[in-house]
Amino acid sequence: MIPLTFVNPGEKFKIINIYGGRGIMRRLFEMGVGPDSICRVISNPGRGPIVIEKDGMRIGIGYGMAKRIFVKILK
Repeated sequence: MIPLTFVNPGEKFKIINIYGGRGIMRRLFEMGVGPDSICRVISNPGRGPIVIEKDGMRIGIGYGMAKRIFVKILK
């Protein structure tokens, strides 16, 4: 398990766990992202928002929130 901030653009991943309060969990669930979601990183500038794609929809996630999302990279 690694934080979402370490996933490179183009890589697919599965969300394993989200470490955060109700606010973060609610925001992510409203966007359709939660544990067991399979997504792909579109853009990861290293600092700043990370853009992911899930089911054809692109979602921007702030760097602070992305550090709390732990994922497994899929091959």
